[in-house]
Amino acid sequence: MDNTIIFGNGINRLSAKNISWGHLLDVIKGSRKFNDALLPNTMIYERIILERPDTHDDVLYNEFEVKKEISELMKNIEPTEIYSELFKLNAQNYLTTNYDYAFIDSIKDLKEVVLPIYEYSTEDVYSIRRLKRIPNTNQHTKYFWQIHGEIRKPATIMLGLDHYCGSIGKIDSYIKGWYRHVQEGKTIEEPSIENKFKNNSFNNSSWVELFFTSNIHIIGFTLDYSEIDLWWIINKRARLKRSKNLEKKIKNKITYYCNEIDDQKKGLLASLDIEVQVDELIDTDNKYFDYFKKLIKQFKRKL
Repeated sequence: MDNTIIFGNGINRLSAKNISWGHLLDVIKGSRKFNDALLPNTMIYERIILERPDTHDDVLYNEFEVKKEISELMKNIEPTEIYSELFKLNAQNYLTTNYDYAFIDSIKDLKEVVLPIYEYSTEDVYSIRRLKRIPNTNQHTKYFWQIHGEIRKPATIMLGLDHYCGSIGKIDSYIKGWYRHVQEGKTIEEPSIENKFKNNSFNNSSWVELFFTSNIHIIGFTLDYSEIDLWWIINKRARLKRSKNLEKKIKNKITYYCNEIDDQKKGLLASLDIEVQVDELIDTDNKYFDYFKKLIKQFKRKL
């Protein structure tokens, strides 16, 4: 079974120069600062958008200005060798909630990477199929999915509740067989996940399929409860595993790697058929870097 690695901003934060979510949100508040300690990022963002002075007749145009600002803030995210090491693993798919290109910048000079890197997506707002195919000499093409959008296309940046909920609607349609998209002028109708299992017709047209067909490894990601799209899909997978039609057909494993976790979240993840692996930080000068290096060593044996 193929392997998929999901990573978030935790790896980017290995460099102190790279921006944190908290700092990013604080910057786009402008002069309208407010206390947000108890709010999820999605709602902080919505308040920012809705309280900003209108410069356009439509809130979507006002929001686009904010997303362009976010793009500017994130365009200089530094690469890291951790991404290079992850790329060398026996993994076929890489998913990220990051909007930047630090992963691409970290691997494009590797001798095994064959340039150019091909981009495939006709989406203007959502990122159900936001794919970059990376040819390499060591194995078949690898796939890089930016599931929350990318900075070169600011409208795709997903941070607010409205965008998250719209994305969940797209994911739901993909799973149920209602999803349609245009490819080379032709309308493609995606069968439901149930029918894809029945007919063995998975086609890797979306990262959504990977939650049912590949072993998932989640790293560098707090899995905050505001990430409602990911919570929704792992919950849907757990329900489908217990459905009559897909009983015993969903055989992939999902593992969440972290250095600490509270008992409530750990119990919730267990109920969703997700294994939790906790590796405590060792108190060194580069403890987070060392933590990821340790994980990579494990993956070399495990994947």
